[in-house]
Amino acid sequence: MIAPAPRATHLVLLFLVSVPLFATDASAAAWWGTDSSFVLAAAQTHRQDPLDGFRYYTGGWNISDEHYWASVGFTAAPVFAAAGVWFVVFGIALFLAACCFCCCCPGRARSYSRACLAVSLVLLLAVTAAAAVGCAMLYDGQGRFHGSTTATLEYVVRQSGDTVNNLRTFTGFLQTAKATGVEPFTLPDKVKGTIDEVVGKVSAASNELAARTASNAAKIRSALETVRKVLIVVAAALLILAFLGLVFSLCGLESIIYLLVFIGWILVAGTFVLCGTFLLLHNVVGDTCVAMGEWVQHPQAHTALDDILPCVDTAAAKEALDRSKEVNYNLVNVLNGALANVSNANPPPQLPPPVNYNQSGPPVPLLCNPYTADLGDRACASGEVAAADAPRAWQAFVCRTAATGGPDQEVCATAGRVTPAMYAQLAGAANVSYGLSHYGPVLAALADCTFLRETFRSVGDDHCPGLRRYSGQVFRGMLGAAVAVMLAVLAWVVHAREQRRRSEAKELIMPASPYMFHHVEERALLRAR
Repeated sequence: MIAPAPRATHLVLLFLVSVPLFATDASAAAWWGTDSSFVLAAAQTHRQDPLDGFRYYTGGWNISDEHYWASVGFTAAPVFAAAGVWFVVFGIALFLAACCFCCCCPGRARSYSRACLAVSLVLLLAVTAAAAVGCAMLYDGQGRFHGSTTATLEYVVRQSGDTVNNLRTFTGFLQTAKATGVEPFTLPDKVKGTIDEVVGKVSAASNELAARTASNAAKIRSALETVRKVLIVVAAALLILAFLGLVFSLCGLESIIYLLVFIGWILVAGTFVLCGTFLLLHNVVGDTCVAMGEWVQHPQAHTALDDILPCVDTAAAKEALDRSKEVNYNLVNVLNGALANVSNANPPPQLPPPVNYNQSGPPVPLLCNPYTADLGDRACASGEVAAADAPRAWQAFVCRTAATGGPDQEVCATAGRVTPAMYAQLAGAANVSYGLSHYGPVLAALADCTFLRETFRSVGDDHCPGLRRYSGQVFRGMLGAAVAVMLAVLAWVVHAREQRRRSEAKELIMPASPYMFHHVEERALLRAR
């Protein structure tokens, strides 16, 4: 009945959280029975598509469309371009500087500017502080983002678990119904065969759903933990690098500074790439949240979500629901047959038990059958008792029994229409009838995606705002830290150069000092003469 697909659809983070748990490969057109279509998140996804001559993409949210991914990826193009430019341009500059230092430009004394030294120091302190702020924002954002995604995942897993439990409870009622009856009244063999068929299909579907939920949830938790560790490592590496560069620049350790410059060149380029990836993720999360909200508001429209949603095959679900109604209808008829023909009958005393067990008193009310013969809904007639109230109502008609010659025979010793053993059978059958009626709508909710719409509505209202806010915070923190460290690398180079020039200038001045003092003394003696 519920046929999960042989593949799981993995969409970064948000849809990594929701879709793969239930993904199916059933035909959306078959579900809806309509050709109407609706473009999800049309305004949100109105972006330039590099695969289509940079014309604006109009297909809406559709993770199976390469043009959607191209358009959303293009939003992160400036960040990826910045990573490329930084890596190439600064790499060439490092190479030329190394060649000049080693081969072409031997060291010679140069004057230095105190203003340039002071400005480079101020800039170094400022960009180091900015890097610290960006890393703090990145660390805080990754913690909040991880908590939000984990909460979303746990919510969807709980929804899946509730669905599986409902299906298993439903099959449990069906199996109980198969063995239910009031001797000698039992369900027909044909109905018992129908129960076996439905139980087999529903059990297989619920087991498959439970297995896929557990497997995908474990993979998603692992992915989220990996993302969390990567972001923590990036934040720590950028912060440590910024402070080491500051300390070694102030100490004038030029050789170590150049090593840190090389490390910073690689780390900043990698951070820019990771930053662009997270910007893409942030945009996809926003698109997905908008798409889910619009899908909830347009239940009858054919959308891009229809091909990956966890809705069941409507025909199969309706068949299972009809079979449960058929079982329930026949079960109530069996119980009412036992009540009408045995408990409420007034047999002659000479009839043997169990037909005659000395029953007497007012008749037992019949159980309300919720369905008609054609399985339509039916209102309870006067004098009938609903399945939920039947066990309590029938307690008033239970008699006390007296010992008889047979171990399995009960005979009423007081007024009453039902023996304790018969009451247990009747009450159990009424509970089964109530369970089938209560869990039948679960199948209908699966068939028309009602349960999924409620899940999406809750995700959109309770989880999407946090997902979008914290993914944006991670992006901004990472971008700020990367830019600050990039400027810090440049400041290291400038400050280290000015530090070296100042040291060279001091070395030139110090050897001339004795001669200068001797010359001053000689001129003083001449004046004295």
